[in-house]
Formats: sequence, C-alpha cells, structure tokens
Amino acid sequence: MEGTDASMKRGRNDPCWCGSGLKYKKCHLDRESSDAVRPWDIDKEMRNCASRGTCLHVGQGIQSICGRPAVRSHSVPKSMLKRIAHNGHVYFHSGTVMDFERTGGELQTRLIGVNSASVLPVYCQSHDNDTFAPLERVAFCSTKEQCFLLTYRALCLEYQKKSNALAMIPTMRQLDRGKKLGDQTIIQARADAISYSFELSLRDLAIRKAKLDSMLLASDFSDMYAYIVTFDSEPDVLCSSILQPEYDFDGRSLQDLSNPNTTMEIVAFSLLTTPAGSAFVMAWDKDSEATCRRLANSLDSFSDRGLGHGILRFIFEFCENNYIRPAWWDNLEPEIRGKISARMQRAISDEARLPGCLADDGVRAEWKVNSREWL
Repeated sequence: MEGTDASMKRGRNDPCWCGSGLKYKKCHLDRESSDAVRPWDIDKEMRNCASRGTCLHVGQGIQSICGRPAVRSHSVPKSMLKRIAHNGHVYFHSGTVMDFERTGGELQTRLIGVNSASVLPVYCQSHDNDTFAPLERVAFCSTKEQCFLLTYRALCLEYQKKSNALAMIPTMRQLDRGKKLGDQTIIQARADAISYSFELSLRDLAIRKAKLDSMLLASDFSDMYAYIVTFDSEPDVLCSSILQPEYDFDGRSLQDLSNPNTTMEIVAFSLLTTPAGSAFVMAWDKDSEATCRRLANSLDSFSDRGLGHGILRFIFEFCENNYIRPAWWDNLEPEIRGKISARMQRAISDEARLPGCLADDGVRAEWKVNSREWL
C-alpha cells in the first residue's frame, strides 16, 4: 500500500493506492464522502460467514478433507456445559461490532444458551458423531486418543475461525468509508497486517493439521504428549483452544512468533468436567515437544495451592472459547471481574504479549488438586 501523498496524485484510471487491484475511480475515489458501513451490517455478514462450512475432517488421504456440508457442533461438549449452567445458560464474553460500538471497544459479559455456546460448522454429522465418540460418549480418562481428539477438535476449530476471519478482510477494508484520507490509509494498513497474520497462522495450522491427519488415518496416537491436572470439583470455567506459546509461566521465551520463516509449535488446552470433578489438559504432538514441554514444566512447578490460579490466568489470557459458571462470575468482586475482562480483552486483540503476561493478578480458583500426570 502506498502513502498518502501518492494517493492524492492518483489518476482516475490508475490502480488504487490501497492495493485492491481496482482502478482508483472504482475503489477509493470519493471514499471520504461515501456512506459509512453500518455496524449491524458487519455483524450480519459475520454471522452469515460463521453459519457456513465444510467438514475439515481428513478425507481418504493426507492433504484431503471430507468436504461435506458441516453441521453446527460443540467444541466444548454440551453435556459438560449443562453441568456448569444455570437455567440452561452460561456466561461468555461477547465481542460483536455492535458491542464495540456501544462500549468503545470493550467486551461484554453475556448469558448464552448451552445449545448455542461454543458451536461452529467444522465437521459433518457423521464425523462429529463417530470420530469424537471417545470424548462425547466416554468419560475422560486421560488416554492418548482422547488427548489427540481434544487437540484435533481445537485445531480444526481455530482453522475454521481464522478462515472466516480472513474472508471478512474485504468487509474490514470498507470500514474507511466516510473517513478522511489519513484514516483510510490507517485502516487499509491495519487490514493488510491482519490479513498477513491470518495467512501465516493458516499456513502453520495446515502444516500441523497434516501431521494430525496422518495420525488419525493410522489410528496411531503414540506421538501425542500431554500434561494433565485433575481436580476434585467441577470447574467454574470450561474451555477448548490452541495456542502458539511465546512465554512460559515464569516469563521465559519459548519461541519467536515474529519469525515468518518458522512453523510455530502449538499446544492444545482444555478444561473439562469428569465424573470425579474436572481436568485441565495440555496436549501436543511430537513436532511441538520442545516448546510445549517447557511450557507444561513451568506450570507443573506451581504448588497444589497455586496450580488452579495459574490455570485460570492462562485460560483467560489466551482463550476466547471459554464459558463461565454464572454463580461463580456473579459472586466475584468487581475488581476481580475487571482483571479477568482485561485478560479476555487481550485474548481477542493483536496486542503483543509481554514476558510477565501470566503473572499473578489475584484471580483465584478454589479447586483441590487430585493428581498430576504426564503422557
């Protein structure tokens, strides 16, 4: 994208300065006097984008997918959501464009029904039912297959979300309608940066997914590793996500996320209900062993008393896909709710993390540790 001075001298039939490939007269000419994009129209397009999908389950061979129409499936099992719900609802942090318009960019904490929580069209009905049966129909018992399925589900969910976000970039570029030229260049530069970031993430996710696809086709989960903590009570939060970890719990660097020439290592993490209470699972494959084991080691260094506190900080710092027990949230002090919301705000932003991002902030989880296990 070219600078402001160059765009001011642009001829009507010249390529537009924003890099769209359109002629200037068909793109940014008179953009300042155009009608602004309405927030509710953006939200509608985002909902439409999120309502469609094809099954990302591996197909007949590596580098293929099932491709059948996907159904809306839960990344956090509905049966687990019901266990922390009140009147069929749980809390989540909402970040629609309309929300941001009303709050100046701050997330809102809202109730959502368990039928709608944590759903996205990622798999067809057959694969959603059959492949994940060891998670949905069997209690979690720390098997490598279950840890693999938690990782596969979270990775495919993230791939679909990133794909949807990338598809929304053309709409994001329209946000400069009705803006002055200087603001237009800022918006277009931000769209360029976000698009590049999503493309890199999708590249890395595709590489990691290919490895998991091969494991699934072979039904061989021996290259999966995990760190599992069990607690004696149901959790106040449920989650499922993946992360390219940059720092461990002590602030030590794990990998350089700014290097576009490196395939980033990823860890999947979930907080689940179990028959005896709950389990926090960090899982990764052999190719991510170097980074992820160091992250897990830093978590394992906590005392039993501090372990749940550290896990809560980790979840709210890095996971958008979390759902909260209403009674727990409502009984928190306003100061603690504010600290959690601040972490959630960073989770949805492109703000660079600092080494001390997981430092103790006073948020507490009163869960008694039953066990720690390495797979």
